[in-house]
Amino acid sequence: MYVTVSLREMDSGPPAARLRRSWPQRFLITFNCLLIAMCVMAASALGYSYYRFGNIPRVALGDILADEPPGRPQNYLLVGSDSRAFVQGEEDENSFGDESDSGGQRADTIILVRIDPRTETADMTSFPRDLWVTIAGTGGRQDRINTSFAGGPSQLIETIEMNFDIPIHHYAQVDFKGFRELVDAVGGVDVYLDAPVRDRDASGSNVSGLDIDRTGCVTLDGDQALAYVRSRHYEEFVDGRWRPDVTGDIGRITRQQSFVATAVRQALEKGLLNPTKLNSLIGVAERNFTLDDELDPNDLLDLAERFRSSDPAALQTHPLPTEPGTTAAGAAVLYLLEGEAREAINIFRGIAPTAPQSPAVSPSQVTVSILNGSGEEGQAAETAGELAQLGFNVANTGNASNQARSTTIRYGSDEQARAELLASYLVQPPTLVDDPSVSSVDVVLVTGADYAGTRSSPLPVDEASPPTSPPESAAEPVEPTC
Repeated sequence: MYVTVSLREMDSGPPAARLRRSWPQRFLITFNCLLIAMCVMAASALGYSYYRFGNIPRVALGDILADEPPGRPQNYLLVGSDSRAFVQGEEDENSFGDESDSGGQRADTIILVRIDPRTETADMTSFPRDLWVTIAGTGGRQDRINTSFAGGPSQLIETIEMNFDIPIHHYAQVDFKGFRELVDAVGGVDVYLDAPVRDRDASGSNVSGLDIDRTGCVTLDGDQALAYVRSRHYEEFVDGRWRPDVTGDIGRITRQQSFVATAVRQALEKGLLNPTKLNSLIGVAERNFTLDDELDPNDLLDLAERFRSSDPAALQTHPLPTEPGTTAAGAAVLYLLEGEAREAINIFRGIAPTAPQSPAVSPSQVTVSILNGSGEEGQAAETAGELAQLGFNVANTGNASNQARSTTIRYGSDEQARAELLASYLVQPPTLVDDPSVSSVDVVLVTGADYAGTRSSPLPVDEASPPTSPPESAAEPVEPTC
């Protein structure tokens, strides 16, 4: 068993067939952008980046980018270009085609990363290339979002700001070749595969070159990683047959974002600050990266100092909910589900999420049953008297069937607010349990060995009780990591 991915296999048919193919293949360049940015920041911290940093190509966007003081959260737009300008020689041309194949420059991948130096966290979202939007500077013409890149980075930035009201503070761009070089420069990236995977379109062609028959932790070099993340016809061999990923572009984005998190984590574990490896990474940036003209090495130095010991898990991904549809002309596109996407988009607007508000209730609106679970004689009756004085309605008292170590409040459907109010009057915060079987009363208080009585005035709800205990079946599976 071995891993085989040949870039020459990407276009195994005759040249004419290759030229008719719909290029470019979609793939995520975020790994490049994030890792190069990190290595540049690390280089800044080591004190020699000013010379190397100055060699990275720049694009003038000072009049387009939003202004935000250093140290505040900022949005970085990371773009994977489908340009074939780097193609030299037969091997690259067989793998990618030449500039005539791409029909001009488009944004193959559009990623937004929000970095908050204060909390040392980062949030990431992806704009699907087929997302239907209004293109800036066209008088209201609508098209796929990736086509806005034909007008250069400024038109793409303005399109995002116009459609989503999201400010863009910095810009970074890289191409196909840079992805391969960077993966190789860090010594490959390990991914966990549950099953063999491959790329096969409707005609049986392996367009991306993906063909991995190993399972478990598989180390991908630059060519293999490129095939893995750009596969448009992804299939897994499960239960004796090849099964396609029916989620299409959304499934590809999910795989790609997982690859980003894995790659960043492993790059840090492999010693990003190693001078030899760092020098190689900076060289990749010089050859393949483009940055905006406002990005200052001093700002990167500050980020490096803040993030030096951060957990890579601080990078959170936020998928944008979309639904497939067609345009008036019959083209297949994706439409944003604006209501469902609002919470994710607000993160990049700098709008704090609104905490759900529980309906205002008073003790007189809560009917409670009290069960003595501690075994202490008379505890249920004593508690009933105290709660009645506070205004609660006590339906009945009794003994629990079993003694309990911890006090709990069980509540019926839609009664969490009443359970939280009762919890706020207890000295020892209880555990709240959603129990659909509770129906004859609003809540059931079961005292435990830790029960310490009631208080005359309530604590704030967020201090009164720990989070509601979820059913055991609600626990999410832990994905294997390498």
